[in-house]
Amino acid sequence: MINLFKQKTRAKDIALLELKIAELIAPEFPKIKDCLWKGGLKIDFSNIGILIDWKSYILKEGEDVIRCKPNYFELSGVYLVEKNSQELKEIKLIYQSNRLREIKVENPKTFHKDFDFNSLIKKDLKTRNIEVDNPDARIVAKILEALSKEQKGFLELEDTFEIEIDEKFYYTILDMEDGNYIAIDKKGKVYRLIHDHKESAKQIAVNSSEFLKNYKGIKSDLNIYFV
Repeated sequence: MINLFKQKTRAKDIALLELKIAELIAPEFPKIKDCLWKGGLKIDFSNIGILIDWKSYILKEGEDVIRCKPNYFELSGVYLVEKNSQELKEIKLIYQSNRLREIKVENPKTFHKDFDFNSLIKKDLKTRNIEVDNPDARIVAKILEALSKEQKGFLELEDTFEIEIDEKFYYTILDMEDGNYIAIDKKGKVYRLIHDHKESAKQIAVNSSEFLKNYKGIKSDLNIYFV
């Protein structure tokens, strides 16, 4: 039976396409597949494409905390076959924190009908960084405003991002580069965050000044907190 009242592009259509793209480009961009959102998506339409937002997701014991650094870039080199013309058409993709944030298409509401999602191919993949303001960095700057410039120099504050664990929010100040972080909460207390541990967040200092008495830029000195 033919459905004469076909729906416009839905969130589940975009979630499926996002997965297909992540698998296609995994050899070049493995982080995009690693950072696939495990919760639901919601979408909105603009005059230049489809905007994607991520619904909240509660971590289960043993699952990774979010370990996707904030970045914002446009990916080109991904193509789909347009059904009417049977021609390959490039679709521009915008990623934020290695998650699909926007698809630039002319007719976003009929995107799923206009293109064959099974025809996905890649050719000469390229990225273009997009400069955006990091609101989490502003929050952290206010929390750590009492630190000296020298003290702040030991931390990675420009790349900070928010992590939610058990309905509590933390802001990264050091990336241990193995999926684990040193982070602060809004009161300035310092924690170690382990992505695969029964106690994902554990306080290690009452404030950043106390933490910096023992940390002078050598990350291996912090391994004692991750055993």
